[in-house]
Amino acid sequence: MIVPQFIRFYQGYTVDAVMNEYAVTFFSLVNSMYRLKADESLDRIMEASVPHMSESDSRDILARLKEGSKGISGIVEQIKRIKK
Repeated sequence: MIVPQFIRFYQGYTVDAVMNEYAVTFFSLVNSMYRLKADESLDRIMEASVPHMSESDSRDILARLKEGSKGISGIVEQIKRIKK
């Protein structure tokens, strides 16, 4: 069941390309796929829950979503702040 999900998520792959991929690369991409799907699901749940949360919780959620929208540059900023 992993291969169909993989091809659906990474649409540039074909079955032949998946079967010829190194296992370490394939499972690394599968791991990333599941993490991204889980993160997107969590974001949707949080967005739907914001109207029912306290004001401080909703501010925290919105701040987290804004931080995530910065992409890799936002992640690099977070790492720099943590290392200080």
